Order: sequence, then C-alpha cells, then structure tokens
Amino acid sequence: MRLPLADLSLLFDTSDFPARWRCGNWSEVHGWFHVISDLAIAGAYSMIPLALATYWWCKRNELVFPRLFWLFAAFIFSCGFTHLVDAIIFWEPVYRFSALMKTVTALASWATVIALFRIAPKALQLPGLHRLNLQLKDQLAKTKEAEQALARSNGDLEAFTGVVTHDLRNPLTNALFMTEMAREAEARGESTGPALKVALESLRQMEALISELHGRSKVFSSTDEMVELDLEAVVQAAKQNLTPLIESSAARLEMGELPPVRGNRTMLVQLFINLVENAIKYRSSAAPHIRIEGESVVGLTIVRVADNGVGIPLEQAERVLEPGVRGENVGVVPGSGLGLAFCRRIMEAHRGTIRVSNGVTGGAVVELCFGG
Repeated sequence: MRLPLADLSLLFDTSDFPARWRCGNWSEVHGWFHVISDLAIAGAYSMIPLALATYWWCKRNELVFPRLFWLFAAFIFSCGFTHLVDAIIFWEPVYRFSALMKTVTALASWATVIALFRIAPKALQLPGLHRLNLQLKDQLAKTKEAEQALARSNGDLEAFTGVVTHDLRNPLTNALFMTEMAREAEARGESTGPALKVALESLRQMEALISELHGRSKVFSSTDEMVELDLEAVVQAAKQNLTPLIESSAARLEMGELPPVRGNRTMLVQLFINLVENAIKYRSSAAPHIRIEGESVVGLTIVRVADNGVGIPLEQAERVLEPGVRGENVGVVPGSGLGLAFCRRIMEAHRGTIRVSNGVTGGAVVELCFGG
C-alpha cells in the first residue's frame, strides 16, 4: 500500500476524485462565479509579489527588513496559487496537489506571523514616514538657516575687515606722522606739545575701536542659553556699564514699563549698551535724553529706544544697519559704523527685527521687535 503524497506521481492522480463540476449540482452562474473569482484573486495575488520584487530591486539598499519582505511575498504568492488550483479543480480534480499547496501556504503564513512578532519591537522603534518627513523638513530648514547665517557672517567678515583696516590705519598713520613731527620739532628745539596731543588723540581713537571690537567678539562667542529675562534688569546692567559715559555727558536715561523677553542676557546687555552709547555719542547741542519703553502686542514684544540727538537721514534708515555704514550727519564724531550692524545681528539671533527712524520731535528712534 502506497502512502498518500509519498509518491510525487500521486500529486496529480485524479482517478479517485471527480471534477468539481461533477461534484454536486452546480449551475453555470454559480460555478463560473467561483472560477472567475478564484482566477481574479490568483491574478491579483501574483501581481503583488511582482510589484514587491520590482520595489525590492529599486530600493534593495534601503530596506530595513529584506528577509521579511521576501517572506511576505512568498506568503502572498502561495495564497494566490491555491486560488488558481481551486479554479483548475473544476476541470482537473488535483485535490492532492491542492492539499500540498495549502500546506505550503499555511507554513508560509505562520512563518510570516512569527517573523512579524519577532521584528515588531524593532519596527516600532523606527520613525514613521510622516515623522521622517517632518524631521527632513526641519533639517532642511536648519540647513538653509545655517547657510544664510554663514552667508551673513561672510558678508559681515568682509565688511568688518574693510572697516577695521580703514579705521585702524588712519589713526595709526596719523599717530606715526605726528610722532615723527614731534621728534623733528624737538631736534629744532621747538615745542612738541601740539604734535604729541594729536598723536595721543589718534591712539585713543584706536584704543576705543579695539575695545569696541573686543566687546562684539565677546557677544558672539557667548554660550549663554535663551532664557526668560527681566528686560528692566538687562537695561540696568547696560546702564551700569556706561556709568562713566552717562555722568560725563550729563545724559538722562529713563525707563518705562518693559515686558520680559526670552533671550541671551550677554547679547541683550551689549545690545542696549550699543544703543545708549550711540544716543550719547550722536547727541545734539542739548544734554542727551534717552527713553526706553516697551509693550506686548499679539505675541510680540516691542521695545523702543528714543533719544534727542541728531537723528538719522531718512534715506539712510535701512543702510545704517549694514556694517561700516554711518549716517551722513554724524560730522566728525569718530566711529566704526559697526554698532547698529551688530545690533541687527543680535536681534536676528533672537529671531527678531530692528528698525531705525526719526522721532516726531527729533532725534532717533530704534524699534526692537522680539518674537516676530
């Protein structure tokens, strides 16, 4: 006696079974519904592995679980093949072969289930497509922002180099020339006082510029984090740094109500030092009067620094925020043209804006907008 399925020739032995058309009372409509449905399912199931194989070929280096990918394709294909066999049985009763294919499908199905359960913990740790897209957009935005910041830094560096070269060379050349003049005057027995006085003023101008540049470098090398800050305390710190200048110029600094802001304390203290220093430096004939006040408007914090100085030419209100640019009305007041440019950099670091205009009664008004 031969065991079933022990001989491969028995797989296709149809002598023991009738065709499905002859088993039972099939109507044409009923039978063909079965046949067409099985063939349609088999066709669809065979196309899915084909699509998966195409996808694998295109993305084979990017698939995280390639073995599960092929296991799933085998499971789908075997499911489809059992439907094809069911359709064939209507004419050829290959029930033994059908049993073998169903066994293969069952094994493939459970192998897929077991693999899924084993891989599930790792798969759940992977970010979803939506999350990946958000991360990619965020990374692209940061990259673009970094590129823009680098471009601004390169532009500032170029302008900075030009300004420093120009502003340091002139007083240095003047100091050397006047020192030489003093030496010649001494050789002739003449007074060296006037020449040395001019040389001393040139050296003091160089010292002031170097001190200003050192202050800017400290600001942009600051590692302080952005935190919630009491803006009144920040302005008081800036005022304390400028005490000698405020007293020597008889300046009056008033503070209105100032809302808190989120920012870097070192940068913001230097920001108000720059603005108050500018207001005193570019004063009119009257004693400097500076007023700082702020307000919160629809999620924004707006701070205004107004003075009674010489003001800003309207056509230069935008340009004075660029490195090395000074107003045409500053006269002989020494300066580098870097102060407001660094103020703009500080506001950009706080994702804010700065705008310069003239007050209604004269003087300049600098408007700082945080959170815009």
